[in-house]
Amino acid sequence: MRKTRFLIMLLCVSMILPILVSCADPEDDPINPNLDDTEYEDNIPEGYSLNGDTVGVLYPGHIEEQVLGDNETLDIVYTKIYERNIKVAQRLNCDLQFVYSGTTWWSDFIEVLRMYIQTLDSSFEIVMTTNNTVIEANLFSLFHNLNDSLYIDIEQEWWYKDAIMEVSVDNYYYRFLYGDILLGGIGNAGCIFYNKDLYGQYVDPGNPEGLYDYVFNGTWTFERFAIEVSKSYINLGGENDIHGYSLFRYGEPLHYFPVSCDVEFYQRDDDGMPVITVNNQKAVEFTQKLYDLLYNNPGAWLFFPNQIGAETEHETDFMDGKVMFSLSSIIGFLDENMRAMEDNFGVLPYPKWDEQQEEYITMMANGSTLVAVPKSVTEDRALRETSAVIEAMCSEAYRSVAPAFYETACKRAYSRDDTSAEILDIITGRHDTIKSKLTKNFLYEYSTSCGGMGKIFQSIMSKGPTGNPNFTSTYESMEGAANIQLQELITQYIRES
Repeated sequence: MRKTRFLIMLLCVSMILPILVSCADPEDDPINPNLDDTEYEDNIPEGYSLNGDTVGVLYPGHIEEQVLGDNETLDIVYTKIYERNIKVAQRLNCDLQFVYSGTTWWSDFIEVLRMYIQTLDSSFEIVMTTNNTVIEANLFSLFHNLNDSLYIDIEQEWWYKDAIMEVSVDNYYYRFLYGDILLGGIGNAGCIFYNKDLYGQYVDPGNPEGLYDYVFNGTWTFERFAIEVSKSYINLGGENDIHGYSLFRYGEPLHYFPVSCDVEFYQRDDDGMPVITVNNQKAVEFTQKLYDLLYNNPGAWLFFPNQIGAETEHETDFMDGKVMFSLSSIIGFLDENMRAMEDNFGVLPYPKWDEQQEEYITMMANGSTLVAVPKSVTEDRALRETSAVIEAMCSEAYRSVAPAFYETACKRAYSRDDTSAEILDIITGRHDTIKSKLTKNFLYEYSTSCGGMGKIFQSIMSKGPTGNPNFTSTYESMEGAANIQLQELITQYIRES
């Protein structure tokens, strides 16, 4: 294992960090705190100390930058993560020891994690990972529920409460935490980028920001998006054509749509347990609309299923000006190709179903990052000292890391217009006047334990242009196994909780 320690002696690096060039003008940067400035709004008592204890944090290699940060980069976001870790260690008088799992692929991490916890490995007491390593594998029994934590307060702004409760099996106990503590939470929130230069030249001449009006007046709907995609096909002669969007895989981009359109997947019974209810009229109508967007819209440019090499060939279509829209997520702001893009671009939420839908709904995909406390830690330690470290890391990230990412990187440096900043507030559920929320979807997250029902729309669309996207027949073919497996999941949860 590779271990990285953040000892208090490393605070000397703070002397040189302000010299680093950030991506914004320092005079305009509201998030350049001195490491000694301490103003805490969480409920950890002033002077609370772990008396020099070592607190291990286990993580897989594919999220290393989110966990460790980097003190040698010119990117202010990763600098702030690095500073956050130092600051928390100083505040709580502890030694944060980050333990690399030795795995770089999420699926490999599952077995490593299971082995460490079941053998009561004491080298770590916090797990930072992507939720597909613990939720899809039904590893909830290996982690403490944190309802009785003395210090973790999911009502605070730095936690994403809707997402936390969405993945709770019984809608009461929570074990997996999403918040500003890791960028991969908000980073995996869905969004749609669009090429403002092309839009203002070909679709709505002289009005490159016209799409924002639909968002603000509540008419940014699935139907409106489909119309804009259709209008965006520009015939310039073969290889020079501009398309509405390109799709070279049928994963997350398709999962964002049913959630943003508020398609009902399940309800909770009187005990808080999920009951599959996706077989409804709206799901049938949505299936047809999604099918039309993919297979009957002239702006669609598809390279699936099973077109070898398509992802490599077309992953820069948006940056190269070949498509008007990119079905993406917020982490796309940090993509090097996006930063180097010559055309100006804007950002939009995934659309509502219709104008009657009260709020924009943004889903975080199942590759989003979470924090949990393994049962190899004693319950008393988990609810006290360990929880204090987690809350301190998240609240500090809210004050420094999140603003660096959200305000400086996304809003000012990369989005290239002032309105995109307000759109981001809508996407993340933090807008002052426009109703919106950032969440997850239980049936999608536990889809492998529910007969694949959480990904039923993907299953239908991945069959290709069959001419008959029959939701009902697909549902009926999955219903029996899905309900049996969901009941087994609930039984397992009750037995192991």
